[in-house]
Amino acid sequence: MVKAAGRHEAALSAYLHIPFCERKCIYCDFYSIENLSLREEFVCLLLREIDLKLEASPELAGRPLETIFFGGGTPSLLAPAELETIIHKLTEHFRIAPDVEFTLECNPGTVTLEKLRGYKSLGVNRLSFGVQSFNQEELEYLGRIHDAAQAREAVHLARKAGFDNVSIDLIFALPGQSKETLNHTLDEAISLETDHISAYNLIVERGTPLFRLVQLGKVIELDADRAAELFSIVQNRLVRVGLEQYEISNYAKAPKKRAKHNLVYWDGFKDYVSFGPSAHEFLNGVRRWNASSLEEYSKAIRSGKLPIINQELLTTEERRTEVLYLQLRSTGLLLSQFQEIFGEDLLLDSTVRNFIAEDLMIASNDILRLTTKGYRFCDAIVTRLMEPQQFLIPIV
Repeated sequence: MVKAAGRHEAALSAYLHIPFCERKCIYCDFYSIENLSLREEFVCLLLREIDLKLEASPELAGRPLETIFFGGGTPSLLAPAELETIIHKLTEHFRIAPDVEFTLECNPGTVTLEKLRGYKSLGVNRLSFGVQSFNQEELEYLGRIHDAAQAREAVHLARKAGFDNVSIDLIFALPGQSKETLNHTLDEAISLETDHISAYNLIVERGTPLFRLVQLGKVIELDADRAAELFSIVQNRLVRVGLEQYEISNYAKAPKKRAKHNLVYWDGFKDYVSFGPSAHEFLNGVRRWNASSLEEYSKAIRSGKLPIINQELLTTEERRTEVLYLQLRSTGLLLSQFQEIFGEDLLLDSTVRNFIAEDLMIASNDILRLTTKGYRFCDAIVTRLMEPQQFLIPIV
């Protein structure tokens, strides 16, 4: 058994999965459905799940929520009144921290100024827009319902509604994507001066329409070298305009604009509770996840049961690997904490020393983190740190 880490604090984070989309994108493997007529029924089920969770785990009652994140799906399909009902239910069971980060994911094609003002009045203080691209052909290829003009307008409306923490998501390394189209998207994104940009390398996930197209030979994935080249363009351009790369795919204007909720995930030790179909949570070292079907989710809740379909308690080695991966992909690994829990001084590890010498890692103030160059090889670096000591073959 892994030695228990002392809690950073009693605070908790909450994730709520809203499983509705107007249209499913070809690359997305998150659970969602297109039947919006079930929305009202779903909100009632979600409220009941929150009650059931607290009945099953009364020790959660009263814990302060330091972050709240509505993801999906498309949470901005919720009317402010529906969101208000859910927030009220959360406040029945939890305390909302005074400095809570409250994020709502939005599709640019689903918001109006009135709607955004409604969200703001309810306490939402961070918006994350799924823009993905400012190239019309790429947007159509991905199956997005908005165009570039709507994406720009959504950000402008968010500012007009009073939001001072706005993020946009981008996707790069699309099949056939050129440097020119990527740079055009980056030009547009930078011009909006958002507080945060998430730029994700497209991954072809099993079970998605894109995966089937690749299997049929109708779509050819970008090769690894080309994808790495585009990643370097993203890194260089965003860092050059003053955005801090604090995680492989995430860039913030300032430390206070980092995504606090995602930092909880990347910490590897902090607790987060979740609600909604397919949602995952991590409490006291145990990971649990809900059914990825609204039908199964509904059936469980209507019978008075939580819709949890599985759980796992990681072994010491699994925890070690997860902490290495999660913390190194973000702001860095706390060396003293790692040594206390896993009994290893990583600075004595010859592999780590080699990575530092190769400018892939840097150690300072008890933090071991990846360099800008190291972010490009995160998976390979973590894989090497999982291996027993042996003859080293350079990865660059």
